[in-house]
Amino acid sequence: MQIRNENLLRARTLVTLYLGLAALFLLMALQNVRYGLYDLFYIGLMLVPVWAGGAVLSWWMRNRPQHQPGHVLILVTPVAGVFWLILAGHPAAVHWLYAVALISFIVLPLRTAFRVNTGILVLMAVALGWQSGFYDSLRFATSYALLAGLAGMYAYLYHHKTRYYVTQTHHDPLTGAFNLRHLDFTLKQEVSRSETTGHPLSLIALEVDYYDQLLDVHGQNITQEVIVALARQLQGMTRAGDSLYYDRNGRFYLLLPNTPEEGLLVIAERVRRMVEETDWPEVHSLTVSVGCFTRPAGMTEDRTLRDVVDLALQQAQASGHNRVQLGQFVGSDAA
Repeated sequence: MQIRNENLLRARTLVTLYLGLAALFLLMALQNVRYGLYDLFYIGLMLVPVWAGGAVLSWWMRNRPQHQPGHVLILVTPVAGVFWLILAGHPAAVHWLYAVALISFIVLPLRTAFRVNTGILVLMAVALGWQSGFYDSLRFATSYALLAGLAGMYAYLYHHKTRYYVTQTHHDPLTGAFNLRHLDFTLKQEVSRSETTGHPLSLIALEVDYYDQLLDVHGQNITQEVIVALARQLQGMTRAGDSLYYDRNGRFYLLLPNTPEEGLLVIAERVRRMVEETDWPEVHSLTVSVGCFTRPAGMTEDRTLRDVVDLALQQAQASGHNRVQLGQFVGSDAA
């Protein structure tokens, strides 16, 4: 749902930009015909439906925002028109391309936008140099490079900051593992997928034994180093498709799609033995208690799966720690 809303917002933004350009070029075309510049009028008028087509394309492809060939074609079309106008003796039309430089970094990925603008810069600089001389060519190349460079820098900083905030939203800052908010989001999707496809879905909860005593004896800094080292080891054990999540107080979750109960028990025991046999920094010896469960057919509530696994973890701790406990569930959700 969140991704769909982001795609819809992006599509609306692009539609607004393209329609704004269509209105702007229509206005410029009408101004040109008033001054008798009919070549500029016809080209400007021909570009109005091109920009309007960009708005239609943006809305049509709103669920596939990564699809870019259509946008590249739309941005290249004005370049061809301006190139013809320059050769026809209207070098001032090159200023129309500044709009392309700005919008390209909004509708295209960064690398593609830089490539498109580099091609425009070289082509138009050569055309102006041929038609109007070196000075006009240099002046355009300098101004266009500055404008495209500033737009590209702003787009890069925006995308970089967006990725940073997305990372902070989905990941635990200490361990680098996903956080519980992302677990809730992913678990809903995986439970729905498992119910639809019939593929098994398993979940592991593990917690460092005697975490509070570890914190009291060794302090927060060393305890955090141990947790980070444990997260690194667990991350190295995950398979393609598995995901690791960190809660707090030394508790991790491992989400294992396409993993039946037999495979779940093997993985859970492997994790427990890995922790027990590893020489950890400063504390040296460490153990974990593990609770695990495989979703039965008919269990459609992700919260129920979490509750069963958490209860199994508590049972493992109550039974003496450093052991694996398979969860049990009997309820109306299970078919």
